[in-house]
This record gives sequence, structure tokens and C-alpha cells, in this order.
Amino acid sequence: MAIHDTEDKEWWVIYGEKLEYKFIRVVAPRIGLLAVRNPEKERDPKAPDLLIDEDYKLADLKTQHTPFFRAGELYRIDPRYAVTFNRSDYEYYRDKYPGVHVIFWVDWQETEKSIGGRLYRVEPLTGVWRCTLDHIGAMVRAGKAPLHEYERRRGDDRGNARDSYVLDLREMICLWRRP
Repeated sequence: MAIHDTEDKEWWVIYGEKLEYKFIRVVAPRIGLLAVRNPEKERDPKAPDLLIDEDYKLADLKTQHTPFFRAGELYRIDPRYAVTFNRSDYEYYRDKYPGVHVIFWVDWQETEKSIGGRLYRVEPLTGVWRCTLDHIGAMVRAGKAPLHEYERRRGDDRGNARDSYVLDLREMICLWRRP
């Protein structure tokens, strides 16, 4: 069961900010990643979330707790490793922050779900992966990142992304993974 309405963008922005602080304080030090909050976020909430590594590269943190259960049947990507990245974020960063890194912090809180009368199961997964926006662009151009349209967001007026690229974590660098 989802922890909150997936279409309530305002709630998710606040929740995401709390997770950013947790990632910086708890997760990054445990996995040996130098990460601090991007001070630019104080002036521009759409700025990338983090500065990472010794050279303080820009990075955006994407935290995902719910697997894309139907990724296998829709896009032939194992749902255990499928994450989503909003097309609108991709285009924004491509235009404004082309060298940005993307950090995916995954912890499947839900490993089974009934959709349309069918039960879907996903093996548990917890870990942190990273890639660059350029790498995501290369996956898109190579046809390895299909675009998924959110049916419930057609006509959305709450600022939610209407579609996302479906990415395979196995195409990224794994920084840490729970055995």
C-alpha cells in the first residue's frame, strides 16, 4: 500500500525534502559518498538537491519506495530493477544543468500488489545507484528507457509529471546494495 496519494505533488515535495536530509545525514556517510545539500536550493527549489564527491558535482536525488510492478510486462524491464525518471525533470536538467548526476536511492517498501485482479510480486531491493544525465539521455536514444505515460495524470492540474522514462538500475553504477 502506498504511503500517500501519488498525485499529491505538494505533499511529495515536502516528504522528498525530508528524505534528502536523511540521505545526507545517514545514508551517504554509511556508503562512503560525500554529499551535502546544494545551497542553491534555498533560492531555487528546482535546483539539483546535492553536491557530491570531493569536487562537489551537482546531483539530484531520486528516492523510490514502490516498484514499477508492471515494468516487465509493459517494457521488458525486471520490475525489481525498474525506476522512473520524469521526462520533465530530464528536459529541465538537460537545458539548465546538463552535467548533473542522478542518484537513485531505492528501498522497496512494498513487494506485492494486486493490479486489475492480478497479483504482482517483486523481490526486495535496497541500495543506491548513480548515473549522469548524459547516460540517461544515451539510454533514451538507444531505446533502453521507454517513456511511460501516467493514465491518472492526463489533464492533471497539480503540477505532476505526465510521463516518465523507465530506467534499469543495472545500467547504472551501484554505490551500495543491501545483500
